[in-house]
Amino acid sequence: MRRIQHTSGFGCLAAGALFFGLLSMPGMSCAQSLKEQIVGTWRLASIYNEDKGVKTYNFGDKPAGLLMFDRAGNVLQFLSKPGAPKFAAGNRMKGTDAENRAVVQSIIAGIGSYAVDGETVTISWLASSFPNRDGTQEKRTYKITGDTMTATNPVASSGGTSYSSFTRAK
Repeated sequence: MRRIQHTSGFGCLAAGALFFGLLSMPGMSCAQSLKEQIVGTWRLASIYNEDKGVKTYNFGDKPAGLLMFDRAGNVLQFLSKPGAPKFAAGNRMKGTDAENRAVVQSIIAGIGSYAVDGETVTISWLASSFPNRDGTQEKRTYKITGDTMTATNPVASSGGTSYSSFTRAK
């Protein structure tokens, strides 16, 4: 039996570098905490609310939206139901009651700061298109697998609990 002996550690070094290089690629989340993984821009894929056993799709079957978390602890959210009617006057300050109602019911947007503790993210709202959120805090649960993030918000702005799914924007 012939034994092969390596005289250089180059092969092992190269294999190790390749392995660690793969772990650091975007979407790889082996040992990263939620605080590290959540940073970035996320596109809304789906969202529904559940209240007393009834599911509602307030943003339709093809919702649009972005959720952004930066490393400094800032958060920006904009969720929308596409297809809201245009204002007849062509001026947002001159919308009819019906036009304004349709817009308010088709979007939710807000800015603030966030803190992560395990799988819980506490959002401190600075301003929101739903003024009842201004100056409040909300605790949500986030889970990330690869480039998909799911979120559970037990205090949805339309009542009940909101369940959403996002994909990492590239």
